[in-house]
Amino acid sequence: MDTLRISCITWNIETSWPEQDLEALLGLGEENKSRSNTQFSDFLQEVRSQPQNVVMDALFEEPWTNAFREVLGPYGYVRITGERLQGIVTSIFVLRHHIPHLRNIHTAITRTGLGGFWGNKGAVSVRFSLYGCSICIVNSHLAAHDSGFNERCANYNTIIDETVFPVTPTSHILFHDYVFWLGDLNFRLSGEATAEFISKKIAENDLEWLLQRDELKKAQETEEAFGPLSEATIKFPPTYKYQRNSNNYDLVRRPAWTDRILHQVHVNAYENVRLNIDQLLYESNQDYGQSDHKPVCAKYAIKVFSHHYEKCVTFKPIKEWFIGCPNTIKYTLDADVETSPWDYVAVFKADFTSVHQYVTYSYVPQIENQTNSSEQQRVNRSFQMIFNDELVQLPGLYVLLFYSSKYSCYLGMSDPFPVHRET
Repeated sequence: MDTLRISCITWNIETSWPEQDLEALLGLGEENKSRSNTQFSDFLQEVRSQPQNVVMDALFEEPWTNAFREVLGPYGYVRITGERLQGIVTSIFVLRHHIPHLRNIHTAITRTGLGGFWGNKGAVSVRFSLYGCSICIVNSHLAAHDSGFNERCANYNTIIDETVFPVTPTSHILFHDYVFWLGDLNFRLSGEATAEFISKKIAENDLEWLLQRDELKKAQETEEAFGPLSEATIKFPPTYKYQRNSNNYDLVRRPAWTDRILHQVHVNAYENVRLNIDQLLYESNQDYGQSDHKPVCAKYAIKVFSHHYEKCVTFKPIKEWFIGCPNTIKYTLDADVETSPWDYVAVFKADFTSVHQYVTYSYVPQIENQTNSSEQQRVNRSFQMIFNDELVQLPGLYVLLFYSSKYSCYLGMSDPFPVHRET
């Protein structure tokens, strides 16, 4: 088994725009640029949801997603998918070399506001397989207010029951090998303690007294919600409700740990191997103050299969590519790859930071009678395509990606190759 690292960040930033340096929030620095590329990360956040912002974000990239992409790009991360439900925005980033090892990437939206008709509350879920292990990430915003405990539990159960993916046997959230559930879960502190008394307990660092009254822990114990999931010990102060640009609480509301990250692993999902999660970090970052919530980060090390190869496409090395000329590419399909009419090969700059940043693409040639082909024909399936597209205009380094519509992922990525102007 190999070990991969996963980072999850949840932050209810209300209606604010990116204002502060995000490198510290993401745990990045100069030392990370030279690290070995063995890590996988995802970052999630909640953003503004006024109608005018939703319209603008449909036309232009959502500003927080763009801000994360600009920060993560120089470290080799690429945004491979994401989804939005009004104010809930989820973005998944992976190190570039992991892209050909992702399979069956799917997103789902579950609305719980106004009985399921409105998306101000609910969840955005993303599932995929990575090196043979299935992973599901749920970013949710549950019902608010001190009196909303029962509604929050109902929201959780609605998300569990109604989120369905078109992948068997992992069609439901909790069926995946690894599950990470995060967001503004909005659980408060039970009892009649006032905001002033809670603030006094925080100042005395008596977190244990407060945690004994944490509603999320109560919901897990009674199995009303989040029973199958685990959470690391909380050692940071409540993440809500702060005065903006301050570490002082705004006592118009009772402070609480509304922002949480939980996980689940099916240890014995496979014969003769044991999956595992080691939680490396669980903290709130007090240095960020543009919201009345503090961001929360969790880092994990998970086990995946070593040298796992499935449904792969291999590109032949491209020595050079000339602008304005026909350029031939060659690739080979593994025996278990079935193509569809919507598969394509896309050209990207080598330093691309999102799978939506392709320069141009071309649909791949169709293969007739795939299911009736002999084993020898299926093993030796080499093809070539000619790109005669003038959209590649700038010299530099580029890569090719083979997108499979059938498997909802990129089955192969070429080595970088130079693009020249004709001399």
